[in-house]
Amino acid sequence: MEGHHRIVNPQGESALVTLVINRRARRISLRIDPTRREATVTSPSKRACKEALQFAEERIPWILAQLARLPTPTVIEHNGVIPIRGAPHRLRHEAGRGSATYLEQPERALVVHAPDAKLFAGRVVRFLKAEATQALCESVDRHAVTLGVKPGRITVKDTRSRWGSCTSDGALAFSWRVILAPPSILDYLAAHEVAHLREMNHSPRFWALVNQCMPNYREARSWLRRHGVALHAVQPAKHSSPADEL
Repeated sequence: MEGHHRIVNPQGESALVTLVINRRARRISLRIDPTRREATVTSPSKRACKEALQFAEERIPWILAQLARLPTPTVIEHNGVIPIRGAPHRLRHEAGRGSATYLEQPERALVVHAPDAKLFAGRVVRFLKAEATQALCESVDRHAVTLGVKPGRITVKDTRSRWGSCTSDGALAFSWRVILAPPSILDYLAAHEVAHLREMNHSPRFWALVNQCMPNYREARSWLRRHGVALHAVQPAKHSSPADEL
């Protein structure tokens, strides 16, 4: 049952949804994955899968409306433009091997080497993950000192629904796309997850800790709510090779 399903309602409207079984889920839920540009319906058990698909079917108009609102994808490809630390950068592919480099003239650009054009997008993502990791580690360390906590392992990956997460053992995870946002947004996300090391909730005590790390966090949180979906629209070209295969 898990996987892609084409659902159709009595009005003849149809949508493609991905059915996921999550035994930790307390109820059936439906969300839009802005990166994959598809709807995901979660069932708490195998027995509830039929009910979950019916739940999604009843909400096809909502699914179609949400998908229509997603911004046009920004493709990671040669000569394309993506934001890096909040500023637009032209992407340039150069054949061969070598370290990625930033250029400022005649325009901001990121030059990435790859022996094959199909490897270019994957190498851009790998470079941006490394940039995000370095910046996040610096922010996490600074906020950890402020709150007197010791974070565990920090990982940066291609998360679909969360910008960051914190586990009970102190491990922190972030989306690599935070490096696309202005530095204050990345710093807010680091402060947010570090605060979870003290408060694993979103209570007033939690937000007081975030405020202790970053007094203007509300501005960053508001920016992310307005522009986060556009960052999810930054995607490798479909013909490119995954970064983890390079």
